[in-house]
Amino acid sequence: MPFSRLMANTQTARPVLTVMAIFLGAVLTTVQGRLFSAALPDLRGQFGLDVLEAAWLGTALNAAQLISMPIAPWLATVIGPTRVLLVPSLLLGLAAFLIPFFAHHYPVLLSLHGLAGLCLGIYLPLTMSLALRSVHPRLWLAVMAAYSLRVSTGMDAGYGTSGFLLEEFSWHWVYWPTAFVGPVIAFLAWKAMPLTPIDRDQLQNADWGGMALFCTGLVLAFVGIESAERLGWTDSGLVVSALLGGVVLVAAAIGRGMRRQNSFASLMALSNRNIRVCLIIACLFGVLMTPTSLLIPSFLSQMGDLKPLQAGAATWIAFGAYLASTPLAIYLARRLEPRLMMILGLGIIAFTAWLGTHISHDWRVEQFVSILILQSVGESTMLIGLIAAFVTNLNPQHGVALGVYVPIARVFTPVAAATLVSTWLRMAGDISRSSLSSHLVEGDPLVMERASDGVAALARILARESQVAAQISAYNLVFWCSLLALCLAVLLRSSPPNPIAPPFVRPA
Repeated sequence: MPFSRLMANTQTARPVLTVMAIFLGAVLTTVQGRLFSAALPDLRGQFGLDVLEAAWLGTALNAAQLISMPIAPWLATVIGPTRVLLVPSLLLGLAAFLIPFFAHHYPVLLSLHGLAGLCLGIYLPLTMSLALRSVHPRLWLAVMAAYSLRVSTGMDAGYGTSGFLLEEFSWHWVYWPTAFVGPVIAFLAWKAMPLTPIDRDQLQNADWGGMALFCTGLVLAFVGIESAERLGWTDSGLVVSALLGGVVLVAAAIGRGMRRQNSFASLMALSNRNIRVCLIIACLFGVLMTPTSLLIPSFLSQMGDLKPLQAGAATWIAFGAYLASTPLAIYLARRLEPRLMMILGLGIIAFTAWLGTHISHDWRVEQFVSILILQSVGESTMLIGLIAAFVTNLNPQHGVALGVYVPIARVFTPVAAATLVSTWLRMAGDISRSSLSSHLVEGDPLVMERASDGVAALARILARESQVAAQISAYNLVFWCSLLALCLAVLLRSSPPNPIAPPFVRPA
């Protein structure tokens, strides 16, 4: 019957559908996280939650990804990628559909966000491996470029999209696109990849203890670092215990991996020097991306009193520049070694951060255009080089082992970077306020002129300029992190001969 044929699992692999399914999932993961974080102030009012209760929804959504992300590559080799994608995609659609109906039932709301995060965590770890297996090597750079583009699609376009959905439709649409896309991914995966036999030997001999230690440790460390700024860092017993417990459990998992063969947290993939350096640079990227993901949107919101839809104009410019620069980055990647691409991109990001140290309180979207464009070009160039460096230096047999540690760079360090930069902004703002206050001398003609409008007006000017100084300090932080990443990139060795980027494999 036609319907039964439509719903039947495919008997032959369909590479195009595979690439569509996995990239749709990768983009959805980043976009959904950004939609939620940008819309959280509005969602808090709709859910009737206080600031801390609403923040825990974001913690549940992101922390749950650190349970499924490290396990997904191994699970795909054991039960097959079709099963790994199918069930979580359907559950994701169901969770996203149900969330608006439990808007005033906090325990269920928290559980549904955790379930959604658990399901979202399966896509990114499988994206590159499935995509590269599905296309010809001459298209691999295009695949890498598309993978890097999902960062800007989520972080930049996602911010503007969130404001548009809230202003033009309703808060329900923060979740309902995912309710639709989840089942679509499941259907595409079902029709793209035939079911494979379950490897019961691997399933029985799995290092369940190592998985539990590593994933639990990552989640605890994430909860500690993500909630540190809002709970007061060392003033909170929860933050301190979560951070210490997370570090101890991850260290125990790594120690177990060093002593035991075929352990979950094996370090075999990190035996390659280039892979280690690339992983460190990938972790630093969480700080390098903050100009477009955090600093500029927050500056426009504070100085211009702009809503997400209005501040989203800046992030749309960043996304457009990233999209437009991608073909150029692919062209360069075919002619330059991956390490040179990274050096070029990091140099542009460092220069952009230096430009950011010249901002003033009257800057708006128009003044940020050059920074947004240069930052996007730098990110595009650097990320394609970084992904190419990972692919060309990685032993394919170590792919699953590396997949255990990559979530640290994908989820943990971007959130940790946002927390640290937010803390940096707060502390720099306090220091700047104290420093500026010391220059207000009673009786000074300029001070008396400003004070003629009232002490409140003078306080507003003081607060405004201290925030500008804090932003400049944050750009200095990004600048020095860029130089650190640049120094690490210089230490990279040439990749082995490969079919992707120079040095190319010589034909026999």
